[in-house]
Amino acid sequence: MTDRGSSISYRQCCRYAFVGLLASFIWVPPADAERAPQARRSITIPAGPLRSALESLSSQTGISIGMAGGLPDLVVKRVDHSTDVAQAVRRMLAGSQLRAVQVDATMWRIEAIPAKPPHALARRGDAAGTLVTGDIVVIASKRDERLSDLPASISIVGAPTLGQLAGRRGLTDVMATTDGAFSTNLGPGRDRIFLRGVADSAFNGTSQSLVSLYLDDARIGYSSPDPDLRLVDVDRIEILRGPQGTLYGTGALGGVVRVVTAAPDLDRLAGGVAVEGTGINNGAVGGAVEGMFNLPIVTGTVALRASGWIETMPGWIDDTGRDRRDVNRTRRVGGRSALRWSIGGGWSATLSGVAQRIDARDSQYATSGLSRATRIAEPQDNDFTSGALTVRGPIGKLEAQATTAYVDQEFGSTYDASILASSLGVASPVAYIEDRSARLLSQEVRLSDPTARHPWIIGATILHSTSLLKGRFTSIGDDTIDARRDEEDVTDLAVFTEGTQRLSNALDFKLGLRAFSTSSHLEQQAPGRVRANRIGITPSGTLSWHRDDLGLLWLRYASAVRPAGISRTADPTNLRIPGDELQSLELGWRIRVARHRLAFHGAVFGSAWQHLRSDTVGPDGLLGTVDAGNAVNYGVELGGVLNLSPITIDFGTTLQRARLTSPSSNTGLDRDDRRLPVVPDISSRLTASRTLVAFGSPASVYGVARYTGRTRLSFDPLLDRPAGNYATIDAGATIDRGPWHWSIAVDNLLDSRGNSFGFGNPFTLATSTQTVPIRPRTITLRAAIGL
Repeated sequence: MTDRGSSISYRQCCRYAFVGLLASFIWVPPADAERAPQARRSITIPAGPLRSALESLSSQTGISIGMAGGLPDLVVKRVDHSTDVAQAVRRMLAGSQLRAVQVDATMWRIEAIPAKPPHALARRGDAAGTLVTGDIVVIASKRDERLSDLPASISIVGAPTLGQLAGRRGLTDVMATTDGAFSTNLGPGRDRIFLRGVADSAFNGTSQSLVSLYLDDARIGYSSPDPDLRLVDVDRIEILRGPQGTLYGTGALGGVVRVVTAAPDLDRLAGGVAVEGTGINNGAVGGAVEGMFNLPIVTGTVALRASGWIETMPGWIDDTGRDRRDVNRTRRVGGRSALRWSIGGGWSATLSGVAQRIDARDSQYATSGLSRATRIAEPQDNDFTSGALTVRGPIGKLEAQATTAYVDQEFGSTYDASILASSLGVASPVAYIEDRSARLLSQEVRLSDPTARHPWIIGATILHSTSLLKGRFTSIGDDTIDARRDEEDVTDLAVFTEGTQRLSNALDFKLGLRAFSTSSHLEQQAPGRVRANRIGITPSGTLSWHRDDLGLLWLRYASAVRPAGISRTADPTNLRIPGDELQSLELGWRIRVARHRLAFHGAVFGSAWQHLRSDTVGPDGLLGTVDAGNAVNYGVELGGVLNLSPITIDFGTTLQRARLTSPSSNTGLDRDDRRLPVVPDISSRLTASRTLVAFGSPASVYGVARYTGRTRLSFDPLLDRPAGNYATIDAGATIDRGPWHWSIAVDNLLDSRGNSFGFGNPFTLATSTQTVPIRPRTITLRAAIGL
């Protein structure tokens, strides 16, 4: 595969031919399917809304089935090859607190399961909840699918974990609870997320992100940091590890993070308010107020759901040069809304939007303990706006969906650049001010047949990204010197498909292909401009073995790419950087034993990364991009949940070895230390929680221990700093009293110290010892009420 023009190498031709041959083989129906008698037609119902599932059941069997009053807005489980109606509805409604009763030969009635006495419910503890949670419906494969059927390394962060994040409600906080996930710690609205050891640097350069971020079905990031949306009124977060180029396109080398918000309820008026108060040891105090409401405008047809938040995140870094305390205080304010319309005939449309503003008073690095000395403040900001329209419904037995989304993100940084005053010929102090904008317009249309014997999906996407970076030096005398202006314009066109061939009752083979064409136009004030076109495919293939009573095993091959780039810091005669390409192989499992009280999950994985692109700092203190060379990463993820009701133990560890194998010859990278930055060789976590009754109300207590191994900041030996190698312990408790939910969270209970993944000032990074300390002991009290 090449980045010049649209030519295809001999190696790629061989790959295309191999994939085509494999596809033609895999779609041949097995002989036993051709001979299967038609008289015993099986019932297959896709996972999804209850209304759609009942319509599918009725069309396949000819029965009439309904419920007195309006149907609940419920997502039901998938049913595969059921032999009769009773079995189908029993599987479909399992865990929903609903049941189906046969009225006559062709009529069925859905009703609520009678409530059991309180003492009987108490004896069940979390066991039933664990089973339901383990079989939730996810949309990571771009169609509704049971988690237990999805052969991929995926973590689902739901309400229990989100409830433990009082005072820490961003994606970077969620990453700390997830195996194989890491993030930088530059500050709110400035962080980068990494998965499965795929990391290039801690710096926020112009390279496309290595993890694709989604809000529901809308992509919200391309070449920008995590917007750090506050997680308010969120149903769950799906984290897919490993390259996902087949379904998600360019940039998904490390994986995908999808935030799934709570959908508007067409039938029920609801609302809630929460208040938080936060204090940091040797730091400041802060707090947050958030709220949501759900309003059926036309009951059963149109509903509006909206949420909003305002938050002050306390600081804990002192600046002795300006005699200021707790300078990294940050304010975050935003809101989100969604309008859902049930059009009829199974069709629905959802119009949604989100806006958020983050303003940090100063950056959060230190040079000694929890303090530093600068001449001027270094404020940061990130303004994020997004809108999306999703239309979904059936076309015959097929499920169709179209999503249009627009994202506008503007973020800026200010640094003390007084060290350059003499070389610039201006008076000190000097500030470097960088303003960046990133706009993303995307359209995706897809069609799937989840009820077929061979479930499949096919779709097309178009994505247009524009980004602009402007940097300038400003002195105390109002002298302004333009330092850089970078513009990037990328258009990506793609078609994709994925289908499953059932080889036997327990064995499936899934094949996916994505054909793409990417056109990039990059222009910089210096050193020049470049155009690049790239066409190719990103295939994937998965062989999986599944038994409902035991679990799932799979062997998966996957790939992903990034477009070409341009370097400001490499040899001026070789400015063009080829696009990245990553291929991986993993053997994964999710298994339940001991009557489903013990669940194991994990994967053994290996990946090969060609033309690893890394952001770095040039001699002038400005960020640039280099081709670091080729790299490999191999390792193992191990985790599990042990349910000893009322005690639950959740554990996980990641062991990996991410290394450069052939450093690029035209860069000044470290030839001795070939570790990839940010990702440690070892990380682990252990959570223990207990449910109990306190003051006659349900309550819980929990403790979390985490260890992050040693890692590094950059490939460049002049900029490299040791990081990681620290442990933290968190603890907390919750209690529910009527409509009130009370919680207390103590983060970093032992007030540990450690240098996390980040940097401070790029102009003094090579001449000073900069660290980004982990946050000191923090206590958060939270009270929430449902209205």
